[in-house]
Amino acid sequence: MAGLVDMIVNNPAIAKTIAKQVGIDINDAGSIIGKLAPILMGGAKSNLQSDKDSGGLIKHIESSNYAEMFDKPEEAVKKGDFTDMGNDILSQLTGSKENSREVAKHVEEETGVSSSIIKSMLPMLAPMIIGALTKTSSASSNLGGQSQSSGLDMTGMLTNLIDQDNDGSVIDDVMGMAAKFLFK
Repeated sequence: MAGLVDMIVNNPAIAKTIAKQVGIDINDAGSIIGKLAPILMGGAKSNLQSDKDSGGLIKHIESSNYAEMFDKPEEAVKKGDFTDMGNDILSQLTGSKENSREVAKHVEEETGVSSSIIKSMLPMLAPMIIGALTKTSSASSNLGGQSQSSGLDMTGMLTNLIDQDNDGSVIDDVMGMAAKFLFK
């Protein structure tokens, strides 16, 4: 999972775009993204390993527009796609608005940035999580020379990408206590 999180954290266009949208310093945005990305990625893993998804998250991941948003977030903002799509994805990554609020409160305690700012960042960051998964799953599919013929194949591949130590545990791959908000 570290590679996927690093893709998000180390993409300066994401921090710059989100910082501009919420009116904070790019360094603060980067710090918050560094805290939120592993939590949201853990939410993706939990969703993919459960029966609750019903293919919704897979459909998002199979859509190429998220990879494009990941590569050019500033253009997604201009089109208005950034937060509109993000709210739907966020609900799939966190499970509920209450969980999103708890994540924001936790990150506020760690960073000192207002939870209201963090809550406004969450739906902007959610498509970036899907974009990283889309890019990575696409690259993995192409490298393996196998097409993904079903959602189950895609689910297994994505779960393996996120679970780097292959122990099946969500908690150890995510940010410890913060991840617990997602799995209540």
